Amino acid sequence: MARTPVCPLRPPAVAFVLVALLLALLGSAGPAAARTAPQDAGIDHGVPWWTLHPPAHLDDREARTQAADRRVRYGRPVPGGVVRRFEAPTTAFGAGHRGADLAAADGDPIRAAADGTVTFAGVVAGVRWVSVAHADGVLTSYGPVGRLVVAKGEQVARGALLGALAPGGHGDGAADRGLHWGARRDGRYVDPLSLLDEGVPRPSLVDAGAWRGIDHAVTPYTGWAGGRWGGLGVHGSPVADRPGFPVPPGPNRLVLLSGLNSSSASQPFDPYHLGYGDDSVSRFVYPGADPSRLLERHGPEDTWTDIDTAARGLREQLRRLAAAEPGRAVDLVGHSLGGVVVLVYLSRYHDPYDRTLPPIGSVVTIASPHRGSDLANVGVALRDHLVIGLGLLGARQLFDRVDGAPRFPLRDPVLDDLRVGSALTDRLAADWAEALAAGPAGPFATGTRVLTIGAAGDQVVPIVRTGQPTPRGVVSRLDLDLTADDVVDHRVLPGGHEAVLRTEALREVVWRFLAGEEVVASPGHGRTWSSALQAGSLYLLAGGIQAQDLRGTVRGVAQGARTLVDPPATGAGDVDDPPGHEEELRGPVRGPWP
Repeated sequence: MARTPVCPLRPPAVAFVLVALLLALLGSAGPAAARTAPQDAGIDHGVPWWTLHPPAHLDDREARTQAADRRVRYGRPVPGGVVRRFEAPTTAFGAGHRGADLAAADGDPIRAAADGTVTFAGVVAGVRWVSVAHADGVLTSYGPVGRLVVAKGEQVARGALLGALAPGGHGDGAADRGLHWGARRDGRYVDPLSLLDEGVPRPSLVDAGAWRGIDHAVTPYTGWAGGRWGGLGVHGSPVADRPGFPVPPGPNRLVLLSGLNSSSASQPFDPYHLGYGDDSVSRFVYPGADPSRLLERHGPEDTWTDIDTAARGLREQLRRLAAAEPGRAVDLVGHSLGGVVVLVYLSRYHDPYDRTLPPIGSVVTIASPHRGSDLANVGVALRDHLVIGLGLLGARQLFDRVDGAPRFPLRDPVLDDLRVGSALTDRLAADWAEALAAGPAGPFATGTRVLTIGAAGDQVVPIVRTGQPTPRGVVSRLDLDLTADDVVDHRVLPGGHEAVLRTEALREVVWRFLAGEEVVASPGHGRTWSSALQAGSLYLLAGGIQAQDLRGTVRGVAQGARTLVDPPATGAGDVDDPPGHEEELRGPVRGPWP
């Protein structure tokens, strides 16, 4: 005789297990990302952290070679292109151009090309100049400087602010424009562009007409093919286990925002893979219940605060960065909840004309529920269920007393904020539309561009929820044009909610977008359609839980009240509902889209 399967859990317990799994999936780059982050990433050692912690895939010989190659690394003092190249003098006092002129506007910040010591900061022939001596024997000079912020003998790091470019020109008759950047090795002028380790085989003119190629610093990633099958599918991509870009995509500071249940040690991806040094990367710290903890550290529970508070916390952190590096623009990259925080800040709190805030260059969000999370709707429905909710609340109080037990934001504001149709998602859609319509008068005045990324295999945030914020009616039409405005791009990449963070495709797309280059097309139409069905199913599930709870609760109260007024006869069954009660409870039927 066949044995009937036995379920050891009652329905409320099954529901609790379900919501625990669902809410756990809502977490972003938490412990997994924390394992990939360097343990000393937030400590200033005076040298890039990757020279102290070589990637694990390098063998001992390569690690020793890398550690021994801690040469001085140079970057451009201003991001502009070359206006006039170096021309070596034929004699010690002969004609020539003893440096390179780089494009820059009056008042633009001038930064140290590498670590060193200021040996001169003063006036020569009526013009202010700064000279910095470096450990490899090279002396770099910068001018004309209108406002000095360093003094002789001061130690400066690569990228440190030296001053601002003076108005007017320089050279004979003040005919030359931009920043004059010079370099001398052992007293002899050399082409400063030859100092740059820009990682691409780009020839540089050195001395009297000689050419030199600059070798690759790293092996680039294999180019990702993007979409396939006419845009219906998405090509796969290998896991990125090594750096793929030798230099960052630009001079901007990179600010990374991790997602729900992350910690301050988490990061969406390793910024070294994109060519960044630790001196150009910041990690957003969720303010949590104690805003004074900004710029220090946060734990998973701090990410459960309401999203508006987190966006205001981002504004304060950006103000501190602007005060430390005046004039330096910032690129924002957020994963999951972090991306929502970025868009709320950008559309509601960013003022491009506020000089206490840094300019925003580019914004990238990865698997972020800008249009709400259907899983959050399911979690709220289970939490608010009369029976299941009490069980979940008791279970959370029990888990809070157990070290290492999972903790979920059942009663915290972030779950309500992330719901499809919440006050926050509706307001974000309205604020976003106003920001786009404002054009140069709004938060995009400095040319900020946005890229939203959905993950093809994401079971946590369906692709249809990752596009730019839109009114709910737009989502219900399932239109394929998720990026109607030129300011916003949208791409679908391979991988799941967190697996997409580990792909070479993500790194390549993010780097090229931040560099202002064209990003390969990958609309993922087929995945978008299937994700719409997924989102609709979850939304219906949440509605069904709420409807069941409402009907059962009202029916029970009505039956209990009638029993007290008119006790049934012995053996009576269910008490009928009052006339019209069933119609009252039925109410309007809502579809899968809010």
